[in-house]
Amino acid sequence: MINKTSVAIFLKLLLISTLYLPNTFAQYQDYMQLNLPEGAKARFGKGWISGEIAYSADGTKLAASSSIGIWIYDANTYAEVALLTGHTYYVNSVAFSPDGKKLVSGGHDGTVQLWDVNTRQLLHVFEGQNIKIYDVAFSPDGKMFAGIDNSRRIRLWDADTGQLLLTRKDPNNSIYWNDGIVNCLAFSSDSKWIAAGYTYGRIRWFDVSTGEYLWRSNFSAVGVNDLAFSSDGVTLAIGSGNDNVYLLGARTGKRWQTLRGHRDGVNTVVFSPDGKTLASGSDDQTVRLWDAFTGEHLRTIEGHTSSILGVSFSTDGSILVSASWTEIRFWDGNTGQLLHTLEGHTRPVYSVALSPDSKTLASGYKDSTIQLLDVATGKHKQTLMGHEDAVFSVVFSPDGKTIASGAGDLWSGSRNASPALRLWDLATSEVKFERLNRDVYSIAFSPDGKTLASGSVDQVIRLWDRATGEHTQTFFNRNESGIVRSVSFSPDGEFLVSGSSGVHIWHLHSGRLLRTLVNSTLPINAVRFSPDGSTIIGSVDNEIWFWNSRSGEHLWTLKGHKWAIQDMALSPDGITLASASWQEIRLWDAATGEHKDTFMGHTGWVLGVSFSPDGTTLASGSGDGTILLWDLIPSDTTDNTPSTPATSDATVSISATPVQSPTIGELLTFPLNITDGENVAGYQATVEFDTTALRYVSSENGDYLPSGAFFVPPVVDGNKVTLAASSLASESNGDGTLATLTFELVAAKTSTLKLSEVNLVDSDGVRSYPNIEENTQIEIIEAPYAPEDVNEDGIVNILDLVAVASNFGQTGENIADVNEDGVVDIVDLVLVAGALGSDAAAPSVWDRDLEVGLTHADVQQWLTQARGLDLTDAAQKGIIFLEQLLEILTPKETTLLPNYPNPFNPETWIPYQLAEPADVSFSIYSADGKLIRTLDLGHQPIGIYESRSRAAYWDGKNAIGEPVASGVYFYTLTAGEFTATRKMLIRK
Repeated sequence: MINKTSVAIFLKLLLISTLYLPNTFAQYQDYMQLNLPEGAKARFGKGWISGEIAYSADGTKLAASSSIGIWIYDANTYAEVALLTGHTYYVNSVAFSPDGKKLVSGGHDGTVQLWDVNTRQLLHVFEGQNIKIYDVAFSPDGKMFAGIDNSRRIRLWDADTGQLLLTRKDPNNSIYWNDGIVNCLAFSSDSKWIAAGYTYGRIRWFDVSTGEYLWRSNFSAVGVNDLAFSSDGVTLAIGSGNDNVYLLGARTGKRWQTLRGHRDGVNTVVFSPDGKTLASGSDDQTVRLWDAFTGEHLRTIEGHTSSILGVSFSTDGSILVSASWTEIRFWDGNTGQLLHTLEGHTRPVYSVALSPDSKTLASGYKDSTIQLLDVATGKHKQTLMGHEDAVFSVVFSPDGKTIASGAGDLWSGSRNASPALRLWDLATSEVKFERLNRDVYSIAFSPDGKTLASGSVDQVIRLWDRATGEHTQTFFNRNESGIVRSVSFSPDGEFLVSGSSGVHIWHLHSGRLLRTLVNSTLPINAVRFSPDGSTIIGSVDNEIWFWNSRSGEHLWTLKGHKWAIQDMALSPDGITLASASWQEIRLWDAATGEHKDTFMGHTGWVLGVSFSPDGTTLASGSGDGTILLWDLIPSDTTDNTPSTPATSDATVSISATPVQSPTIGELLTFPLNITDGENVAGYQATVEFDTTALRYVSSENGDYLPSGAFFVPPVVDGNKVTLAASSLASESNGDGTLATLTFELVAAKTSTLKLSEVNLVDSDGVRSYPNIEENTQIEIIEAPYAPEDVNEDGIVNILDLVAVASNFGQTGENIADVNEDGVVDIVDLVLVAGALGSDAAAPSVWDRDLEVGLTHADVQQWLTQARGLDLTDAAQKGIIFLEQLLEILTPKETTLLPNYPNPFNPETWIPYQLAEPADVSFSIYSADGKLIRTLDLGHQPIGIYESRSRAAYWDGKNAIGEPVASGVYFYTLTAGEFTATRKMLIRK
């Protein structure tokens, strides 16, 4: 029977690394805690200003529509009062009731919402049938409020009851229909009628009581962006898309004046309370003040760095407030002097990263900046500036001293766009190097931090030396299309996986494409290696696919997201996978695929996620302009303060004996032993290892604890692995093995295992510290590389054969000169083949998917040359191996194989095999038998033509270069006397 004490011990072991963590989030400023979604512990950024701002009637409050809700500010102290978060997408418009007690808002989520300003309670939600609400307004008498949407409907509601009074849709008449979409509205000063502005530059008037269409003005402009009636009801001001402000007769629609001066579209207009001054805000980043009677330009207010979206006068007209995407500014209404700036509003966040010490959060923004924040306080630390457009990717180096960033600097449109890849020194905020005039969408550091990988818009992956900035390697698949949106190094630094229109594995040492896991026309925005390197995880549209990294076998698929996945992150221990999509983050058990939790709270695409190194926090960045920190530690109201641990007479150590002549990749197992243990019901221990010599593979529970003991999944953090186990039934005494650890040999060298943080726990939950033997030296007795192991990877295989072939004819010192006679020739190749031939199964296990480039013609030529040599018995084995290899590469019959991918769009590859040399051509026909295209490949030798580099390629176009339509097509192979036909499908 499991008692409560044992369960408590077990739970404490699961949370052992978090028991002593302080509450680092207690110091956050209040506004970072306002209306946080469930599961979040802090918010960085207020989102971007998305539309209007409005003063309350008493002048004490300012409401600002934003991408995450409605911010309410104290207009006197400038403090954040509340964040109203009823909308699920950004808010387009806000308006106070004349008495200041209510607030109405319209959102891109298709709803109009009514709020109580004092209690901040949502009174009612008026559904808009999932159509965008562009504008809302209260009537001057306070009895009604109105909203307009992109279906050309104007709706009126009773302000007291919320009852829908009327719905007005434009007449289904082509004259009116061509006015475009209703973009803005305004009540007349007597609340009897509404003026509505349209995207095609028309204005129409409606009777409020009946909804009857009254008249339409002959006013014409690029588009009507905003409307405002003067307080006396005489004048109607119009902000238009053609840079001008127009003044019309409110009851006639007759144009009185045109106010010129703005250099871009006018987004907002508002009269001062006394009606004497008109303010206009523009995309030219300025606010202009005009005499409302004469049209005289009074003043231009400058200071914003982006479009002016909203302006508002205080009740007495002494203060003017203006809002752009990222800031709200208060100005003296008479002098134009800047009084205060409300900061914290931010543009969309494209990427986030937590530093290795969990103290700093880095984020890349649409406005081209990189912001560094203190995680414990939320305070701004640094701003890195230099990019010219959105920063798509930021990543810390493993030592935390530098940050690499990739941006879309070519988006800026400048001929001399700045380099899109940058490496920043965090100590000085200076750029260590900048490279690449290509938009960079993805970057990653190698595990040792020495190499930086970048994926760019030109379908190319490049490697860079972190110390010098030198370009060291390029990976490019000529058959690839699409942006490289994600790159990830394997934990051992030997491989790289990339995501674009396919998921590809690259071998860094040889520079070759090893395997393509999937080709897809669907977006592949994230690919990751698991911490142990055994699995590759990739997002394919809204699904998550798992592959075995060695064999490429598809393991399973996770489904649950409705929209395309934008980013993924694995917890440092590899247990939890986080995936980000539209407005949601899902947590999965990475081993079983079980859905563990869903975090909701963002109002836009979640574009980046990052785990803290201790795995207790998840950071998410969104297109809504905010970063949320999510608490991954289960809440526990009990007192978890550990008692003072006692010492123990037990000793815990790691046993290691000299390893004789190991090969690279060999698995080495070491036991974690205990002697003189007493009343041991559980344990925890951390083992530190040398990653240049060993790679952690796995751990297993030993035989010391009673049968049925639960072994907690090991936590791997860089060069450390933490083990823990608990018995839920009884205790153990004496000597035995607590666990065994298995490592893969990376390099044959003497290494050290360091044991630390060892705790023993009895059945009452009392912790004790045993004696430990901290350092255990592993003596590796190296065996020299066999000369046939040309690439010195610890094994003689087909890659060594290719290495010799690629160096044919080279003279002088060369690693491929196996017999060291000063030249790389057929003898060297046969010696390597002989070493391969010592394994009778070698040719049969050759993996053609490696695309090593061996052809029938190559091997046939080698055999001809080798048979003319006087070879030793050992070298004769090489001839046997080459003969077996030639047989594999010699098809038994000429064959036409299915094209791939199929269905396809816009390109496909057609594989085939030739048993005899022949002139090869392909004819492509439409379903009605019409010849569309002929592919003449010329004379081809015997061989297998299946890989993308050798198969026939069709780009989906006809003979004159036009893309063909969707449908069924047929392709015919003609090879000498052989012909065969198959069917394929184009789906667009």
